[in-house]
Amino acid sequence: MINSLDIGKYVFNLLSTDSSIMEECTRIYPLIADNDAKFPFVTYRRIGLLSHTCKDGCYEDEVTIEIKVVSDKYSVGLSIANKIRSLIQVPYRQFTDFEVNDVTLDFAIEEFIENAFVQTMQFTLKIND
Repeated sequence: MINSLDIGKYVFNLLSTDSSIMEECTRIYPLIADNDAKFPFVTYRRIGLLSHTCKDGCYEDEVTIEIKVVSDKYSVGLSIANKIRSLIQVPYRQFTDFEVNDVTLDFAIEEFIENAFVQTMQFTLKIND
């Protein structure tokens, strides 16, 4: 079985070990930020999973993740979002439990919510054992 439900652990590890991202943003949260989170910060979550099966079982999962960059400065949020996109959107990556064979950026949207600039990106990852 593919352990793609664990994708959040790998997203956190990728983001938190990348020095260029951590220079600008040291706060990374699963699902929701702390109430007293200081800008800028990043949240991530899995928002979808589609399993592809055949007679031999599951051969691929498509996992959709959402990453939000929240900042009090528009340019800082864009800079962090671009770095995250470059880090996530690679054609192949091997993890301990599975491999990512393809990543697409499905959409990106920007908003101004509660005095913060929010860059939201949605990626779909194709994952195999």
